[in-house]
Amino acid sequence: MKNKHMKHRLYFITSVLSYLIPICFYCSCSVTPNSKEAFRGIVLYPSDIRSLGSEKLIDILKKTDINLLGLHSNTLTENLDSLKVFLEGPEGQLLIDLCKKNNIDLEYECHVLQEILPRSLFDNHPEYFRMDSNGERRNDLNICFSSEEAWGVIEKNVNGLLEWMQPTTNRYFFWIDDSPDGFCHCDLCKSYSQSEQALIYENRMLKIIRKVNPKATLAHLAYRSTIEAPGNIKPDKGIFLEFAPIKRNYEVPLSSELYSALKENLEVFPKETAHVLEYWLDASMFSSWDRDKWSKVPWNPVYCRRDIELYRNLGIRSFTSFATWMLHQHYFELYGREEAIKVLNEYGSTLKRN
Repeated sequence: MKNKHMKHRLYFITSVLSYLIPICFYCSCSVTPNSKEAFRGIVLYPSDIRSLGSEKLIDILKKTDINLLGLHSNTLTENLDSLKVFLEGPEGQLLIDLCKKNNIDLEYECHVLQEILPRSLFDNHPEYFRMDSNGERRNDLNICFSSEEAWGVIEKNVNGLLEWMQPTTNRYFFWIDDSPDGFCHCDLCKSYSQSEQALIYENRMLKIIRKVNPKATLAHLAYRSTIEAPGNIKPDKGIFLEFAPIKRNYEVPLSSELYSALKENLEVFPKETAHVLEYWLDASMFSSWDRDKWSKVPWNPVYCRRDIELYRNLGIRSFTSFATWMLHQHYFELYGREEAIKVLNEYGSTLKRN
């Protein structure tokens, strides 16, 4: 009787497990670190949105399968203060409300270092700032990533930033300065490559952000001088790869150098959270950031499909493209509203279809 009872219990347990295991396996495979199955995004300046109005912009995004909007700031043209003013104003508040209602996630992709460590501190604290290759302290770009005192100032200013910058994805993009060679050559920093210095900064920054938002993740920007994978510094959990191959030739596939750099980065950073920031729709870049030119985007859907296939074959599922100056009233007047929306629709539908 005892053996018979044990057999019944084993049969019951086996039956339950055979039912639960496939469910658990499905869940583990299908649930991503983000709320959506895949991000199909664009990145704009606040001035782009002001030119169209938030309501018109969201109507365009809904019709073109875009489910993620990134807002961009940089130190030279539209800085963090101008982004904050926009978000707190009526158009910014309307944008946030409409994104929520239409299930469009909102992120902020920003160069922040010049503002979270004010350059005005240089006269009294040159040690906060980078040392150039000639041994001179300079306040032009980035910081001395080894300066503990500088990090004290940064943490205070980042806490203020986090009060109003709240991405719905919990993904943060607090980028290093946009420079081919703006890193530190002091005795403590010089042994690290530019990619490694960037990752030192990002690991430290994520700790600061997580004191406020424990769910936060932070991008490692692989871009220009940081395109090579870091070797001696490892990413903390929550650091994800953002691959941004600026100024590449779109008439040909990703170059062998960029492709190799991407593959090497994917050996350092998790594939599951890797993100591509492209420039397929970036009228500002194709205009050399000269508003007197305002060139037409040389869009080719075949090239875009080719690139997306390459990225997805490497396991990447999250995409945005700068669309600065393309989704702008002036661009519509120059090249036609319907033409610009057609391009955006082909981009969005390509990402959704693939």
